[in-house]
Amino acid sequence: MAGIYIHIPFCRQKCHYCNFYSVASLRQKDAFLQALFEEIALRKDYLGGEEIQTIYFGGGTPSLLSQEELNKIFESIHKYHPVSENAEITLEANPDDLHPEKLKELSQSEVNRLSIGIQSFRDEDLNYLNRVHTAEHARETIQRALDAGFANMSIDLIYGIPTLSNENWIKNLETFSAFNLPHLSAYALTVEPNTPLELMISKGKMKPVLDDHSMNQLDFLIDFTQKSNYEHYEISNFCRDSMYSKHNTSYWHGKKYLGLGPSSHSYNLESRQWNIARTSKYISSVGAGKPDTEMERLTDEQKYNEYIMLSLRTKWGADIKKIEQLSNTAGAEHFKLHIQKYLNNGFVRVSGDIYTLTPKGKAFADGIAGSLFV
Repeated sequence: MAGIYIHIPFCRQKCHYCNFYSVASLRQKDAFLQALFEEIALRKDYLGGEEIQTIYFGGGTPSLLSQEELNKIFESIHKYHPVSENAEITLEANPDDLHPEKLKELSQSEVNRLSIGIQSFRDEDLNYLNRVHTAEHARETIQRALDAGFANMSIDLIYGIPTLSNENWIKNLETFSAFNLPHLSAYALTVEPNTPLELMISKGKMKPVLDDHSMNQLDFLIDFTQKSNYEHYEISNFCRDSMYSKHNTSYWHGKKYLGLGPSSHSYNLESRQWNIARTSKYISSVGAGKPDTEMERLTDEQKYNEYIMLSLRTKWGADIKKIEQLSNTAGAEHFKLHIQKYLNNGFVRVSGDIYTLTPKGKAFADGIAGSLFV
């Protein structure tokens, strides 16, 4: 099983909180697409001919692409990779792009899953985040996507926004639940370095983001989704009827994936590669036949650390047998020694060989995983 991630680096405007690589201009779109087609050809052997089970368009804002442009990308992928008939093909989209004609075109394309960046159903929160769409537009877009036949759909929501009270966070969750969608991704607002949000908070122009506020809203999120029969299968992800994000789940399970486009990452079980996070340099280097990438060959210690970091985030947990395969008996002994305190204080539970976080432990997933590294 292998996946392909395609980074589309263009946005209408930059959200205040976002630290993913993107540019608020479409000026280089045509040159970027030509470079993307060339990169697909140049890296055709990276996955060793494995069948592609998932394709994910991220960004940036992939929904800015026309249907003709998307079709050309699919043609290029099919030319060089065997794609499963049942492949999950996800397009990240913003509500402002999903007008009725766009949704009709997408529903007739190879895209079979939408991930819509709603973030909030309240205009005050959307203004704080510098989102383009309105709350009304968000609700209308979800209904239009359902009417267009997208049964496999996820939305993103953000909690911990200073303008978002606990009461209104619950209302956001109730609005989500009313659409009966199969999947939700919910993220705590984080002040990332070198973002407009960090700068404006430091100058006192925007309310600060408080950890306690986010923690309280995480508690409400976990309680609400559990009562609404959503499975909390990864720290930030919830679904019904086992409708997991297959693409992201493959990351957490350590499967191979090829990343295409500026700033994208690739993994082939032995090493990681990442493309330069600059569109103009990406275009010129790929055009010269030498994509500007960096590579890191993973040591056994790094493989162990990555497995711990990723597996503990999920409902499937960390398997002591897998740890032994990655790092021999010494690594397994290190893990069992240092995880004991989390078993004792109720942050982790164990069933046979599988260690998983409890609801209490999920709030501290990154810290717990980091303390288990070698």
